[in-house]
Amino acid sequence: MLETKTIDTTFYKLPLIEVRPLTSDSVKLTFGVPKELKVAYRFVPGQYLTLRSVIDGKRVSRCYSICSSADSGELSVAIRRVKGGLFSSHAVSQFAVNDVVEVMPPMGQFMLSSDRKGSFLDIGTRSTERGTTLVTERCYAAVAGGSGITPILSMITTVMSVEPQSHFVLFYANRSERTMMFRDELKAIQRQCKGRFHLVSIYSDSAETEPLIHHAVASVLEPNTTGLAQTSADIIPPNLKILLQQLPDLMSADSWYLCGPQAMTDRLKQVLAESGVDESRIQRELFTADTRESVLVSPRDEDKSELCSQIKVIFEGLSIEFHLEQEGEVVLNEALKHRDDLPHACQFGACGTCRAKIISGSAVMKENMALEDEEVEEGYVLTCQAQPTSRVLALSFDE
Repeated sequence: MLETKTIDTTFYKLPLIEVRPLTSDSVKLTFGVPKELKVAYRFVPGQYLTLRSVIDGKRVSRCYSICSSADSGELSVAIRRVKGGLFSSHAVSQFAVNDVVEVMPPMGQFMLSSDRKGSFLDIGTRSTERGTTLVTERCYAAVAGGSGITPILSMITTVMSVEPQSHFVLFYANRSERTMMFRDELKAIQRQCKGRFHLVSIYSDSAETEPLIHHAVASVLEPNTTGLAQTSADIIPPNLKILLQQLPDLMSADSWYLCGPQAMTDRLKQVLAESGVDESRIQRELFTADTRESVLVSPRDEDKSELCSQIKVIFEGLSIEFHLEQEGEVVLNEALKHRDDLPHACQFGACGTCRAKIISGSAVMKENMALEDEEVEEGYVLTCQAQPTSRVLALSFDE
């Protein structure tokens, strides 16, 4: 069982020990972790790594979910190339074995944990004693779109290994079977864990979807089940709604994990709520590729705001100071112009890498999809979303 660690925002240099293509536009990267850093890189399934590399003369950071099982001793992420994506394009086409990448220890609140307090697996839930063996019996359900499979795969492989009595149902949407990341691995898990792992594949390619959906759900649906929604640009929510009607037991799953674009996960949460799934049993991770892959440097507006704040940012014991002269400008955006090694990754409020604590002054966040209520109450903000509301604002990444 893993316990919650103090957040470590240090970038350590790790060598790539395996670079394996998954599809024509995606790759799996496996890092070598030295013995002295093993504890730092222990993770809960669902968490992510922040990678940093110098690309075209720029220091670029991006966050990618861990795809390896927590009990495998392996530390891997999977990356899909995004059109115009600086880091993803470099990773897919340029990274090679023995390359060294700067990697921050695991972070993230999207975790395989019923209490979401950092435990590895809540093995006390729905468990029974059989002699000296504690047997956990739980049902997990997940919905992933495209590269959103990466954290879900870590959850699946961990559950199949650690909880031999538990079940996992995955709804996985892709353009086609050819673009499906980890296709062979998922099919292998189906064979090895027959009756415990159920894969429902949904494809937006109309030439593939319908027969493959019916074939995929044969092991969990009653014979002659019909009525799946026709394919469309938004294929998961309508199909999931119908499947929930046909599989009422799924509504009592212990946990639901949603991973994909925000529009998709928003609709899925609505579908689950309408089907009677309590919100406390739903977790989601946002994969918004266009935003994650953009370099956020806003141009200065010629019209200055009436609010001009003096900002002080502390990181690794050193401080920088600057002014924010635009109404609505966020702290991180300007701070990176003065120091480009500040912790950051997604830059849209989802990953939590840029978390800092307010020492003095005040600020509001435009979005917050990463911090718990308790963290906000303690004064933490996401600097990529933080806008000053006082004339003087001091924040520390070291707290």
